[in-house]
Amino acid sequence: MNSFPWRTAFRIGWREARAAKSKFLFVILSVAAGVGAITGVRGFSEAFRGMLLREARTLMAADLSVRMFEMPDPAQSAAMKALEQKGIVRTWITETVSMMSARNLLDPLLVSVKAVQPALYPFYGQIRLSTGGTLRDKLTPDAVVVSADLLLRLDASIGDTIRLGESDYRIAAIVTMEPDRMTGSLNVGPRVMLSREGLDRSKIMAPGSRASQRFLFKLPSAGPGVETVRAELQRVFPSALIADFRQTHPLITRGLNRAT
Repeated sequence: MNSFPWRTAFRIGWREARAAKSKFLFVILSVAAGVGAITGVRGFSEAFRGMLLREARTLMAADLSVRMFEMPDPAQSAAMKALEQKGIVRTWITETVSMMSARNLLDPLLVSVKAVQPALYPFYGQIRLSTGGTLRDKLTPDAVVVSADLLLRLDASIGDTIRLGESDYRIAAIVTMEPDRMTGSLNVGPRVMLSREGLDRSKIMAPGSRASQRFLFKLPSAGPGVETVRAELQRVFPSALIADFRQTHPLITRGLNRAT
């Protein structure tokens, strides 16, 4: 069988184009628009992904993070202590939700609670407060810093008192920048940040409480590399969500891929 000659095909195409110029032009423009849209979406996706990679350490507030929804067992705790002996610094973050009350609040308010170690957190980036100063100075055991929307909901001001769990806390400042906000979890309602000592005072963490435990690691300049440390953590924490600065956060990456 003889193949269909290209010259004949071109003649047929040219005849059809001349007979319906508007339709032919519409097809050309549609193809061009489709190709342009695909290129634009992929270009935006790659640019956004590149930005995340450049700011990865700041977005995570660490070189590497481990997230789990239960307390580490003795073997896992021992593994993290062994990493500290190699010069790797670790800090612990607990994120949960709880009901909060205040003098001007008729009904309890659901808030996101984040407990940190102010002396260490964050490893990268910085927490900015409306009153200035550092998180270490503001987060005493009886004080909290909050998001601006909490004060709006309460019609309250800095210096007022809120009640969380079994204890009262003074509002010390408003958080205006939180580097790892995108990689956190349980972001439901206004936010309250307190120290680990403050969390212990509240007694909201009872057995069976739903909470996210996030461990942040900062690697020394001379020591085990991120790939080595990550492999060790994956061995010890097989069911945990582990991310490092070489990649965007898995949850963000998954959402970006779906959007693309």
